[in-house]
Amino acid sequence: MSATTSITGSGGSSASTSERTREQMLSPWPRIGLKGAMLALLMVLIYGWGVQGTNAAPGELLDGLPNIWNFMVRLFPAQWPMVETSVGIGSWTWASFSVPEALPALIETIQMAIIGTSITIVISLPFGLLAARNISPHRYVYQAMRFLLNINRAVPDIIIALVFVAAVGLGPFSGVLALAIGSIGTTAKLYAEAIESIDPAQVQAINATGATRTQTFMFGVTPQALPLMASYSLLLFEGNVRSASILGIVGAGGIGLILNKYMALFKYQELMGALILIIIAVTVLDRISDAIRRRII
Repeated sequence: MSATTSITGSGGSSASTSERTREQMLSPWPRIGLKGAMLALLMVLIYGWGVQGTNAAPGELLDGLPNIWNFMVRLFPAQWPMVETSVGIGSWTWASFSVPEALPALIETIQMAIIGTSITIVISLPFGLLAARNISPHRYVYQAMRFLLNINRAVPDIIIALVFVAAVGLGPFSGVLALAIGSIGTTAKLYAEAIESIDPAQVQAINATGATRTQTFMFGVTPQALPLMASYSLLLFEGNVRSASILGIVGAGGIGLILNKYMALFKYQELMGALILIIIAVTVLDRISDAIRRRII
């Protein structure tokens, strides 16, 4: 009788425990303990410190809404000043026609992004390999590479653009150099994290077959990291199109020169026309990048 009672009691206790576990798993709200409450309090304090330091005042924003509306009204209707342009190679001209003034500058911006991104990828690959903890040849090499990448990311792109404008003069070439050098820190870090996220079991399996280090890297590391690295490269290109537009403001070529001119002359309708062209270009590039990304991943 006592044995039966013991078995029944044990079964009831197990069922009760399973029911509690099931309720905890189905509950959308996590259990907040002392550690969680302290972390939440810390986040609130950090946020309050940030609000105080930035002088955030929602009331001033509400007071400024009429000014924002007035600016938006002056942007419309959008206008596209036309200029004569020609298509050809060197001194050979195939055709001449009128296009919006901002269009050649936008094309130049895309060209800057293509060349700058290509240079960044080539330079970032070895840095990314040396900065990956799991394949770096030595921990001192790993720390040194991470430190160099941190230095590169700490310098704003606009400062790098000013340096190259002073070195090679105004124009798109200085913008290309600024994009290429300014993006190395972020790109190499993303490459390193992609390599660090690979499954070591696959690498160990290939190594167990007697493969050399080069073969292990080529067939164990590269296939796993390459799709993510390719995706990061496409995102880098999209970001460089936007960055190239900003760098033009300091004379580094691209559509930034046109935007700066329109803003300085208070030509807001022409500014809106240029912004519409940028939006169309970014949307088309995003669709192309998405199609390539789906084929890779």
